[in-house]
Amino acid sequence: DDELFVLDNQGQWLPGNKLIHVREGDFNGMGWGWLDESAPMPRMVPPAIWLPEDEIGNSPSEPVLIKEGIYKGQMIHGEVTHGGIKRVFVEKVNGQYQGCVFRFIQGLESGVNRIRWSPDGALYVGGIGSTGNRGHSGKLWYGLQRLEFDENKSAFEMLAVRAKSNGLEIELTESLKEGDGWNPEDYEVRQWRYQPTENYGGPKIDDQELLVRTASVSDGGKKVFLEVDGIKDGYHVIYVRLKKNFISTMNHELWTTEAWYTMNNIPENNLGKVLQ
Repeated sequence: DDELFVLDNQGQWLPGNKLIHVREGDFNGMGWGWLDESAPMPRMVPPAIWLPEDEIGNSPSEPVLIKEGIYKGQMIHGEVTHGGIKRVFVEKVNGQYQGCVFRFIQGLESGVNRIRWSPDGALYVGGIGSTGNRGHSGKLWYGLQRLEFDENKSAFEMLAVRAKSNGLEIELTESLKEGDGWNPEDYEVRQWRYQPTENYGGPKIDDQELLVRTASVSDGGKKVFLEVDGIKDGYHVIYVRLKKNFISTMNHELWTTEAWYTMNNIPENNLGKVLQ
């Protein structure tokens, strides 16, 4: 959308890592750097997406846009400490960006600082590391790796999670096998929020498991709607886990099973369809 996004790391006044939609006039944090003691610190604009510490991020680096293929329009970013490359889906609800983050690529030789697309479509990954928590046991401190998309192979995973007025819609990259996906007990959904303070980092607040009342699979088997009780907006994190190891119609096992969705706004009059 020709918009600017950056990532920030957990710290003072920042209880978790975050993806920020940068807009003119917004105060996006760095609270301990607010030097004007004669004026109150501005309210920090909540992020588009939270990246919970030690779960999906510790030191997220620069995002880039995917311009082709099944993930077109999504972003990916590196991770120096947690490692690997993460994938981000965003949508606009009530004029504000929100969305979810997934694991995407793991097993690289060092922490990931920069990623760039080359003219031939390959992804170049710049690795960096250090001592302490930025070091990866048995890995290099630095390096350059080239990744190339294999059009002949696909991964079975969650492509996107979308907010609905009465729950969440999960879109998959491949279809579920006939009869799979209908049991609400096959899904775990949790919810919590963060509270910025002057301390470094911060805990999950009001962490609770939510009731998945029903699960409905669309025609074609690529979408599942979860009717969920108790979802709150106001920048809550909604954690989704596929508890069952579903198998796709292409006989692929799940590549990843978790997603972290930031619910800034619950969409109005956009109900997910409950099927029997």
